[in-house]
Amino acid sequence: MGILDLFFPSSSKKIYHKDFKELLRKIPALSDEERAYVERAFSGDLEGGLSKFEIQERCKRLMHKPDDFLEPEEVEKTREKLLRHFS
Repeated sequence: MGILDLFFPSSSKKIYHKDFKELLRKIPALSDEERAYVERAFSGDLEGGLSKFEIQERCKRLMHKPDDFLEPEEVEKTREKLLRHFS
């Protein structure tokens, strides 16, 4: 356990592929196609798990991606649901 873990316990917590997939299924605003897209967008990063900070950063990129078919509201709902994993 590092010094940051003492002050920020969730800093070392990560979300992995299985939990990520389950959380995506619980977002009614996303269609099956959109869930698959989000899963593909994060898939390479899920190997070692994603921290809260990494999820926030990747969602920011998705939200501002001009050729993306996800609406900003859908990205926001996804971000909120994934971040609840860290609460």
